[in-house]
Amino acid sequence: MKKEVLIASVMLITIGLVLISSSIVSAQSNNEFTVPLTDPSKRGKLKAHLNYGSITIKGTARKDVLVKYTAVEDEDRDNRKGGTNSDGLKRIGGGGMDLEAVENSNFVKVQSDSWSRKINLEIEVPSGFDMEVHTYNDGDLFVSNIQGETELTNYNGEIQALSISGSVVATTYNGDIKVTFDKVTENTPMSFSTYNGDIDLTFPASLKAALKMKTEQGEIFTGFDVNMVSTGPVQKKDARSGVYRVSIDDWKRANVNGGGPEFTMKNYNGDIYIRKK
Repeated sequence: MKKEVLIASVMLITIGLVLISSSIVSAQSNNEFTVPLTDPSKRGKLKAHLNYGSITIKGTARKDVLVKYTAVEDEDRDNRKGGTNSDGLKRIGGGGMDLEAVENSNFVKVQSDSWSRKINLEIEVPSGFDMEVHTYNDGDLFVSNIQGETELTNYNGEIQALSISGSVVATTYNGDIKVTFDKVTENTPMSFSTYNGDIDLTFPASLKAALKMKTEQGEIFTGFDVNMVSTGPVQKKDARSGVYRVSIDDWKRANVNGGGPEFTMKNYNGDIYIRKK
């Protein structure tokens, strides 16, 4: 398909309706398209969101954003019906797919709000991109080779972020969290939280951080030499009400290489691993 002229910095792509506006670079094939950046020489940010499906993001040397998408058919439904309906007709497809991409001043948003159609995304971005990625149902998040601030949120699925140079905030409910860092942004706090799953983190040996860790039904392991920080009962009095309160802090706290920004790690069912690279 011939590329149309880009006449605005904002672009909109709606897959399923096969609508391509005059501000869009046309899809390269039936299941992928590129999103041009307003200024490829400057840093950008990606915000990706799915209600139903998995997202994979890879940092590359490219100067634009490549989006590949796959609509996952309901195989169970096909198996139950043998590929036909009650009239003996063969099923060849279901409902349309809702997927939208928008770019404005190097800020790229790729999202689907569908709860009924599962979509898997594979996105390639310039390595020096910041990330805000979210999926909710029946999907995993996988990010690799990113140099920037990365925020990952999942609910039913695991999170993996490999070869990261920068900072990560990772939150899920049902799934493991695995993150490996090539380099850590100095003086930047980070957080890693899951309910059912392990937290497995690998940092450079030069890491300087104050670790704040808690697991209810698991163990904590580290490859670093750490200095444990004692936290006894905290006594507080509310001057307005006169209420006196004593709270017990059951977090495990430790300093690595003299301490630094606070890295919080919390889960309920699972272990916490802090590895030295």
